[in-house]
Amino acid sequence: MLYAGTRHRDYTLRVPLAGDLVDAQEAHPQGLVRLVALDLYRRQLLQLGEIPAEAITLELLRSELTEIDMAELERADAELGKRFAPPRPGSSTGAASSTPSSVTATPSPTSGA
Repeated sequence: MLYAGTRHRDYTLRVPLAGDLVDAQEAHPQGLVRLVALDLYRRQLLQLGEIPAEAITLELLRSELTEIDMAELERADAELGKRFAPPRPGSSTGAASSTPSSVTATPSPTSGA
């Protein structure tokens, strides 16, 4: 995403909370699904490049986030959903890991947002 003349690619996206979707829908009761989704991602973004957190607004995302960046956020959000989904009945979970899980997704340096 372009901000202050610089392309910002690295981001940290947290798992969405139930209240995030409710708040986004309440903020845009007549809004298009895409607008609600964009507001939801704004709420999930903990960090976006070197952009100050208070500058990551819906207006900024609407005007500067590319469709490619939006697709990357969608992909990362879907991956978070898979990672934190409860195991399906009958699936093997294997042995417990001693490595703590992170609640964030960060893209590789070659991906964008």
